[in-house]
Amino acid sequence: MLLAARIIAGIVGLLHVYIFMMESVWWMRPAIFKRFGVPDAKQAEIMKSVFLNQGFYNLFLAIGALYGAICFELHPMYAPAIMIFACLSVFGAGTVLLVSAGKRMLRAAIMQGLPPAISLALLASVLLRTAG
Repeated sequence: MLLAARIIAGIVGLLHVYIFMMESVWWMRPAIFKRFGVPDAKQAEIMKSVFLNQGFYNLFLAIGALYGAICFELHPMYAPAIMIFACLSVFGAGTVLLVSAGKRMLRAAIMQGLPPAISLALLASVLLRTAG
């Protein structure tokens, strides 16, 4: 189960690298900004700096999830904590998206929040079993 938790956390990280690319690198492509509900290039240009910043937040979370998943055993004093923090942050962001946007962003909220929740649940089950 620990390996599954790490693999899923790695997937969370890779997903957030992709989100970073959409928000910070590919933002001005119509297919990308329209995916985020921005209707035209004029509005996308106005929002460009906001999405650039948001994209980097996602990249930093991705780095934490990937580092924690990959270096879990190599740096056991802090890599697991970084992975947990990154997954909790991503889960929290998915929860905020669900609460704030509701049905309109349900699919995105599930895609964002469910994988880190599964990773955290698997990790918790391993930790509870070894503690008991």
